[in-house]
Amino acid sequence: MKLIVGLGNPGPRYAATRHNIGAMVADALADDAGESWRVHKKSGADLVTTSYEGQTVHIAKPRTYMNESGRHVGPLMKFFSVSPADLIVIHDELDIDFSLVRLKRGGGEGGHNGLRSISSAIGTRDYLRVRMGIGRPPGRQDPADFVLKPFSSAERDQLPLFITNGCDAAKLLVSQSLEDAQNSVHSW
Repeated sequence: MKLIVGLGNPGPRYAATRHNIGAMVADALADDAGESWRVHKKSGADLVTTSYEGQTVHIAKPRTYMNESGRHVGPLMKFFSVSPADLIVIHDELDIDFSLVRLKRGGGEGGHNGLRSISSAIGTRDYLRVRMGIGRPPGRQDPADFVLKPFSSAERDQLPLFITNGCDAAKLLVSQSLEDAQNSVHSW
């Protein structure tokens, strides 16, 4: 059993922002599965349950703000008895060029408050990550402001393929080893 978590902020104000790319990928995964979101009563997160390659997969979106994501992820993991090794978190990544997808297990949070909240809630940083590259802010723009802005028109043109690649990367982590998934994804 795997738990895929797409990070973002709730509400229409943030829906089209760079910080919500994880939630956008989770929405696309739910659409691909033909499932509708429901609120998981024990955790408060939005949840869809499906299967890939014969494995049960829970897809979740915390209904909290990014910096409180762990409040929903910890209880979901406990409820479904999911180990950190079977947690896949999809998130925006400033240190990767826009539209690139990279996979890794563990490591630092790089100032990402959603990852920090999850790591704190579950007691480890050792979980899988689908890192959705959004690039660095231009000039001296504050990264906190940059991630909360909508994608540019040029980026929006590339967004459908970027989201599809994020979905494919998450599915590969369900069905393959991290190394095999990296070999595929990092060549895109």
